[in-house]
Order: sequence, then structure tokens, then C-alpha cells
Amino acid sequence: MKGNNRKQVRKLAAAALAFSVLMSSPAYAADIAGSGTTVSTQAIPSFTDVSSTHWALKHITKLAAMGVIQGYEKGEYRPENSVSQQEVIVMALRLMGLEGEVQKSKTDIVLPFAVDSYFKPYVAYAFDKGLINIQEEADGTNAKTAWGAREATREWVAKLVIRAIGKQSLAQQQASAPVSFKDGKDFSSWATGYVNAAVSLNIVQGFEDNSFQPKGKVTRAQMATFLSRADKNLTTRTDRVVTGYVMSLTDRKISVMNANGDTKDYNLSTDTVIYNAKDDSRIPASAIKLTNEVYVVQSSGNALYIELTNDQQKLETIEGTLNQVVLSDMILLLQQGSNQKVVYLDPNVAVTDKDGRGMSLSSIAPGSVIQLSRNTLLKEQKFSQIVVKQIPVSKQAEGTVTNIDKTQNKITFLEKTTGQPETYSIAANAFVTLPDGTPADLSRLHIGDQVSYNVKTNEMSSVTVKKTADVSTTVQGTLSSISDDKKILTITRAGGTNELGAYYLADNAIVTIDGLTNASLYDLEAGDDLKLELVNNKVVSATVTSRSIKQITFATIVKYDPDTKGLMVSSDNGDLSAYKMSDNTAIKYLDATIPLSNFQSMFIDSALGNKAKKVDLKVSKNKIVQIQLSSQIDGTVAQLNTSTNQLTIRTAGGQNLTFNTVSSVPVDMLNRSGATLSDLKVGDAITIQLNLTQDYINQITFKKVGVYKTIVTNTSTRQISVKDDTGAQLTFTIDSNDRISNPGKATHDFEDLQVDEYVKATFNGSKLDTVQLLNTVRGKVTAVDPNALTLTVQDFQGAVQVIPVGQQFVIKQNGNVSAAITTIKPNDRVEIIKDANDKLTIQIANASKRIVSSYDVVLNQLLLKPTANGDKTTYNFFSKAYLHKGTTNVAANAFMENEEIMLYTLDDKIIEIEKQ
Repeated sequence: MKGNNRKQVRKLAAAALAFSVLMSSPAYAADIAGSGTTVSTQAIPSFTDVSSTHWALKHITKLAAMGVIQGYEKGEYRPENSVSQQEVIVMALRLMGLEGEVQKSKTDIVLPFAVDSYFKPYVAYAFDKGLINIQEEADGTNAKTAWGAREATREWVAKLVIRAIGKQSLAQQQASAPVSFKDGKDFSSWATGYVNAAVSLNIVQGFEDNSFQPKGKVTRAQMATFLSRADKNLTTRTDRVVTGYVMSLTDRKISVMNANGDTKDYNLSTDTVIYNAKDDSRIPASAIKLTNEVYVVQSSGNALYIELTNDQQKLETIEGTLNQVVLSDMILLLQQGSNQKVVYLDPNVAVTDKDGRGMSLSSIAPGSVIQLSRNTLLKEQKFSQIVVKQIPVSKQAEGTVTNIDKTQNKITFLEKTTGQPETYSIAANAFVTLPDGTPADLSRLHIGDQVSYNVKTNEMSSVTVKKTADVSTTVQGTLSSISDDKKILTITRAGGTNELGAYYLADNAIVTIDGLTNASLYDLEAGDDLKLELVNNKVVSATVTSRSIKQITFATIVKYDPDTKGLMVSSDNGDLSAYKMSDNTAIKYLDATIPLSNFQSMFIDSALGNKAKKVDLKVSKNKIVQIQLSSQIDGTVAQLNTSTNQLTIRTAGGQNLTFNTVSSVPVDMLNRSGATLSDLKVGDAITIQLNLTQDYINQITFKKVGVYKTIVTNTSTRQISVKDDTGAQLTFTIDSNDRISNPGKATHDFEDLQVDEYVKATFNGSKLDTVQLLNTVRGKVTAVDPNALTLTVQDFQGAVQVIPVGQQFVIKQNGNVSAAITTIKPNDRVEIIKDANDKLTIQIANASKRIVSSYDVVLNQLLLKPTANGDKTTYNFFSKAYLHKGTTNVAANAFMENEEIMLYTLDDKIIEIEKQ
């Protein structure tokens, strides 16, 4: 034997002896990332320094179950410690399932770089497999820190992980691609392709400031996350990992079929950890269904860790009513509508009730509603699973109608006692009784009606309406009459049927006539075509569609005949028009209203000299509804010339009128004292005040209409503070209840204004004109009908209503805007209002599962545990927040530390919390 060979053998023997001594030392084994205590085959190690809310908990748990990472003494993981290069290599080889090969390797353990003895076979194997190579790692070997103990950098880890999952070719393809991080110039010359590849595979990410920090250290928590994310791309894995489809699942066992069609059982226990791959959330075993795709980490047949990787079931499912079971032939007769179907059953068919409790096949009662499933992954055509969804029911109960399916002839109630939905077929002879005792058919039943109902053998036989729902409908027709007490409006319905319809008028019903501000019921005329908005068959809004009030501004009186009450005027373009006045004509002279008998003396004779008077008229057909001396004109700024101090105003009737003014003319503008002509812009709504000779502007008033959310109300000062959709705040005084309108309600008092509710405010300059309370709906969406363009919403008080959204609406969520009703899904929480232009605005609340930290009773705030995404942790409550468990309301102080909740927020305030 040559001398060099003798020396090498002595080195190998010494290394092997040192290795065996070190591995027998518990202290050393606990101090290195790669050794530590042996992972239990029954449970995943629990690390005392990794909390239940740690951002990397899932990844640490997963790799601990696989045996890729282990802990230190005292059960610590030390997630913030940095990892060395030699530790990363051990973790990567374990993830690849190559640790057994490492131990069997005959590779020479004499390495060109300094590595701790325990890690030598791993590093040697890594060189042999091409995870690292001597030429690349030779750079920097003169550093003070030994190569193995050197802190692994982020770019170095990216390289190693990409090679471990066999994506070297991807890195080569992306080596010339630009780097998306701002510190790309700091990358090593070899690193770009590896980092780009790791980012594209979602293995690594950058920091919030768009840096990557390629030379930065990698913590143990980060390393676990990188490897966990890379795992899905592995071509070789540890034999602890099993992937496939769930063939059966009980509280003690899960059966998984792999890609080769082989099925194996794995034991479940209370220590088995289950995650959802979609959002990295912990889920119960009940969330996993037959044929779901899963990833299982097992040891000795015990499932330590399960991940639900795809929740799409590979099942064929049918449903119907059981007629008969023939146990001897393992068949059953299933009624589906008017058809009876023969269904063949697997000898080992599993039968459960709707809550997952086991049942025997013979115990299913005829008349039960059942769901049968068969596994499409298997070749046999027999059904292997039965869920008894509903046993034959005969009962009397109370609840709310949530759905009427005329196609399937089914009706769904939200049962009052249990708070759960119940669906029944409708009996052929079913009948309805209205609140006043009147019998009716099913057409008089609406979603949202509060009812008592009778069920006989799964069929709804009768319904008694206790309280009708808030049902919004639209009706069109021609006005026939309005009762003298202004309580009933009668129309001839549109459609050529000449059918009359009589409707009660709601309190404070709104009348809209184009061109007539503050129209009332007194302005309606027989023969008007109307569009009526009804809530529970009461008129809350009537819009005249057949005529408008034509506004003629700044017309010149040409002639008046007191005998015929005919008035001829000339418009600003010289056209002559004749109209008829009556005792009902509103005649305004300056600030006074005068009778028709005074019209000639005030408007025609010499009250203002012999100059022809300029007047503003509102006319309907050939009748003058209102006439007044032109002292002020409403419109929008059409043109503004601050050099010549001329302003052109476009009136509602489409006229453009130009007037002289001065640059210092007072401009009354909301929240801007000392405003001048230069503060106006084209398109602004304004009112101009004229001098007595009607040729000069004395004052300009800026007009504004906006929808605001109420922040604070003060009944003693009658002040209200609000904010608009940009967050800008405004405080104003409501000096009289007459300025308040509350459509559909009996009152219109200051006390009706509530915090967190919306109002539509109209301002003339700095002065408030009117405040209208908006009907805001907040609640849970129970149905979306994209064809009828309706939403069914159960509000936080339990009332259900169907809301027609029409063609003009906008949907907002998380700063995004949509005009597609399909953006809204059942179970979404929504807030619905009309904006300043009466366009429906639907805002979808943010929903998230959170963990409670505490409740601050002094500040009335809920504090939540931090999340991996850095979500907000402190929330205020909406003034009418719905806090509940099931259908039972709970107080804010009922939420305890570490309790899981479903949180819904709007405008950064809690509108609903659902206790889990």
C-alpha cells in the first residue's frame, strides 16, 4: 500500500470514529439543524417557540412531519436563527428522500472545504449529485468562516433549491431575463436565472420595498417555507410522502389511492394536522371529502400531516326520494320527479345522515330524500355512498321564505327555531293564507315573507303569512285619479289591458317630474304616464314619464290678455310662444307669491318702468305652471371669461345666456370662504342673482349634491358631521326638520339621522337646502339572479327582500369596481345604497377568518391576532354591527382570546362577526 493511500485510509477511519462519537452525543445532536432528536412516528414535534399564529407554522409543521427539520433542546425550533450552507444541504437531501442514499454512499469524505464532521457525507453526496460543484464554491474559500458554517445567502439557497427540484433548465432559460427587483445589480453573476426561476415557481419572494437582498441571510423559518413551497415540484420525495385521492375517510382512518391505482390506509389521531393548500389555513378532517386530492405525510402507517390540494370531487351524484330498498339484490328504487329509477349499490356502500353520522342501509325510511354518489376514478358503476339528506318530515313550524323554485316546484324556509334552511316540495293542493285571513294562491307568496307552514311527508301543504316581506316592484301605467286625502293612487296599467290598479301612497312618497324641483302629488295630472316604485305594494316614488316641465328662462313678455289669461313671450332667440295662465299658476314677484289678479299691474305696467320684463316660466304643454320675475337663474357654467368678466350659463332648458359681472362678484361656495369667479369651472352647477335691470350678475351661488356617510350627530346643536366616498369630511347645521325627507317613513326628524347611515344632501352655496335619508340595505346575499337582475338579501334584522338592481349599478370591493352582477356571490355581505345620481351602489364587505386577541371595553374596539399577511389587528364597530352565533345575538365582550371568528368589514369597520 502506498503512503498516500495509507494516509487517506487513516483520515477516513478518523472521520468515521469522530462521526460515531459525535452522533452519540445528545448535546451535539441537539445543537445542529440536521440532527436533533428523532421525529416521533406517532406525532409531529411541537416546538415551544413557534406559536399557533406564527406566519411559517404550516411549513415548519410540514417539514417536521417529513423529518426534514428537527428541533433543539427544550423543544425549540429557533425560527429566527440563520441557517448555514451545510444545514441547507442536509434539509434539501432529506426533502428529496435521499438521506438513506447518503448513509450508504461510498463517496470519499475528504472534502476540499471545511465542513463539520456530521455534515461531510451530505455535502459529499451533494457534490456527487451536482447540487453544488467545487468550481462555484471555491470562490470565497479564504473567508474567515469555514465553508460549511458560512451563513447561506438568499441567492445561494435559490440556486440549491432549484437544482434540488430539477429545474436547472428553467434557470438557464431565465438567466438572461431582467430582474424585477430594485437591487438586481447586487446579484452575483450566476444568480439571476436561479432567482428568477424560484420567483416564477413561487418558492421565494421579495420584500415590501421591492428588494430581494440576495446576500441576506436565510432564517430557519424562511428555509422551511422555501422547501415547503418547492416540494410540489420535486421529482423524487421521501417515502413518507403519499399523494393521491381519498377513497374513504372516517374519524380514525383515511384511505388514499395513488397514481398507480393502489390504495392504502393511514391511521388518523387527534395529533394529525390538516391544512388547506388554497390559503394555508388549518381545517378539520370533515372538510375533506371523498375523491378529494390530498398530500399525506405518514410514518409507520400513521398520518402525521395532511394537505387538501384539490377540493374538486371526482364523483357522479344523483338525488331523489327513496321508494324502496331491496337488500337481497343491493338495489333501490329512487323517485325523481315523475320518474322512478333503479339504482345499483356497492356491497360496501357507506350510509350516513347529513351530519356524517353512520346509518345502516335497512334503516333508511321510504320517503327519505337521499343523495347517492359513485366514484368516477373506479371502473365499477355501482353507487358506494348514500347521504340521507332528509327523513320524511311532517311538522308545523315558523320561519322566513328564502327561495321559491317554480321550475323544481320547491320552496325553502329559514326555520325560526333552528336558524337552518329547510327545502320541501310543494303539494299539488297547497294553499296560502294572507295576513288578513284571505285565502290566496302561491303567486301571493314572496321571498322574505315571515310565515307559519305545514309539512306532510316532505311536502309543504299550507302557508300562513304572518308578515309580508319588503318586496320592491315597479309598475307603469296612466294616472286615473288620486283620492282627495292623497292616500290612494289609481292607474290604468300599461300593456293595453285597461286594467285598473289602486295603490296606497307611502308617507313622504317622492314625486319626480322632469324640470320641476320639489314636485308633489298636487303636480300630478290625470292622463300622466307614471312609473311607480312600490315597496310592499305601497308607492314610495312616482315618476312622470309622459311629460316634463319645460323651463323657459329669461323670456321677454310681449303681450298679456287679462280676459283670456293668455300670455305671449319671446325667448332669447326671438321665437314667440303663447301660453295660458290660471288661478293655479304660481306667480312669484321677487320674494313674494302674488295672485293672478295682480299679475298685470306687477309684471306689465310700470312697477319697474316701461322696459319689457324678463321672466322665467315653467310650462306643461300649453299651461304655465309657474312664472316669476327673472331675478335668479339656475344652470351650469357653460363658458367663463375672467378677462372680460363674462359668464355664460346653460339653463336646464338648454339655453345659453351670457351676463356681465365683475371679478369681485361674491361667490357663495361650500367650505370655501371668499370664493371668486376664478374658483368656478365649466360644468359647475350654479345659481346667479341679477340686478333689478336684469342685465348684471350681483351674486353667484355654487350648488352641490352629494351622498355622505354620517359620522357624528349632535341633537343639541342640530349639527351633523359626514364624509364622502373620498374620505373628505364636512359639518353642517340642519336648522329645521322641514329640510329633512325620509321617504317611506312617517317621520322626518333630526333624531332619524343615525351614525354610519347615508344621507343625500343638497347645498345652495354654504347653506343647506335639503337632507334626504337614504334607505341602506346591509345583510347577507342569499341568491343572485343575473337574468332578472335581482339580489335576494337577508338583512341583519332577519328580513329578506328581493332588490331589483336594474341596468345602472356599480359594485365595489377592495377598491375594485365592477358592473357585472355575477361579481356578487351567495353568502357575500353587502351594503346597498343609491348615489347622488340615483345609481345603485353595491359594496361587498371584506371577509376573513381571524383569531381574537381581546376586546377593549373602554374604546369599544376588537383586537385580533396578527396574520402572515400583516392584516389590520384593531377594528371599531359599525353602530349597528350584527354580532351573532347562529341566529343568536351576542355582545361584543363575548369574544374571547384565541377564539376563531368570521369577520366582515366595510370602510375599515366591523359590520358583522359570526362566532364559529
